[in-house]
Amino acid sequence: MISKADIRRIQSLPEDAMVLMAVVNDNPDLPDNHGSGLQTRVKVKMQEAGVPPTPMGRVLDDLQVARTHHGRSSLYIVGEDLFERYEIQADLPERFHYGRPLKSLLDSILAMMPTVAVMAVDNEWARLFVLRQGELQEVSSEENVRLDDGDRWDTIVSGTRHVPGAPGSGGAGRGQPGSGPRSDSGTDLFEAREDAARQRFYNQKVQQLGQVLDVLDIKQLILVGTVQRVAEFKAEIPDKAPYEVIGETNVVGGTSWANPAEILEKITPIVEAHRQKMEEQVLHDIQEHGVMEVERVLEMVQEGRLYQLVIPEDGSQMHVYRSHNREVPYFTAQKDVTESPLDGSLMERVTLEEVLPDFIDLYGVEVKRLHGDYANRLVREFGGLAGLPRY
Repeated sequence: MISKADIRRIQSLPEDAMVLMAVVNDNPDLPDNHGSGLQTRVKVKMQEAGVPPTPMGRVLDDLQVARTHHGRSSLYIVGEDLFERYEIQADLPERFHYGRPLKSLLDSILAMMPTVAVMAVDNEWARLFVLRQGELQEVSSEENVRLDDGDRWDTIVSGTRHVPGAPGSGGAGRGQPGSGPRSDSGTDLFEAREDAARQRFYNQKVQQLGQVLDVLDIKQLILVGTVQRVAEFKAEIPDKAPYEVIGETNVVGGTSWANPAEILEKITPIVEAHRQKMEEQVLHDIQEHGVMEVERVLEMVQEGRLYQLVIPEDGSQMHVYRSHNREVPYFTAQKDVTESPLDGSLMERVTLEEVLPDFIDLYGVEVKRLHGDYANRLVREFGGLAGLPRY
């Protein structure tokens, strides 16, 4: 997993550093990675990307090392005095970049692995998990302690009343209060207290959940449990909660004893379906009121008129032009513009991926990446770059 400290360190690499940033899908379960297949494929791709022999050799050597713990993909950051590898529990598209640090590469990786909270609830427990970078970790577990010695089942049931007018069961005390058939009032009272205790427990956990998700900056929640318990817990969530319930599911054997691996298996399709739903909505919003022509998009970015820039998952496939003078920035898609109209500085051809940090820092845009079929539609139907205007 890539920690926040790792992200800050990578993002703070010197602008003029020459580094290899590579995403390798080294999942040992994939047939293409068996034998020498992994090393051969990675070597060819690094050669195509113009990676020098030294960093290339260090990555290939590392790929040959047997590991007891292995992710499904690895992120390599390799420089003259730098070698870092981060294991990631997700099958990621392979990418290879050598040159100045491509800091937006981290954003593209994290965009494919949204952070989601998972609350598993039943009568007995409320367990909170966080799905981050494909790994599910339990962060809290609290028992619903609802019965004390004065509220035990046998105490409540023994207090049931005699049904007036009903015949007794014979023997001494026949016909005396408490000697005849009993009503269900004790059972009803116990169940009512159980329901009230569970409601109080769920209400308390919902309040705590809002605070925790706010601190963790998590906006999506999945509920795990039986239909009835999930519905009862969900009923306690306020309409204006700062997070969205994106799905519900259950696990075999109840939530109290569920293995995180089983929960992960159940929630993974929910997370993917929600991501696709959101990307479909982005394409719809673009079609309804978005900006789609590349040069027009770049103009409106620089005017501060776009709040969201929509790009394919790999922005290195599109090139734009940027002025050499970073103090007076200018961007265009026009090939015949050799000098910046702002200060006459020369224009350089760069990938869209390279200028994304400038767009974010200078103009406050949010970058939204589309994946798979949605990325293909963005290229095919909207020219590969689009934006949503502030006004």
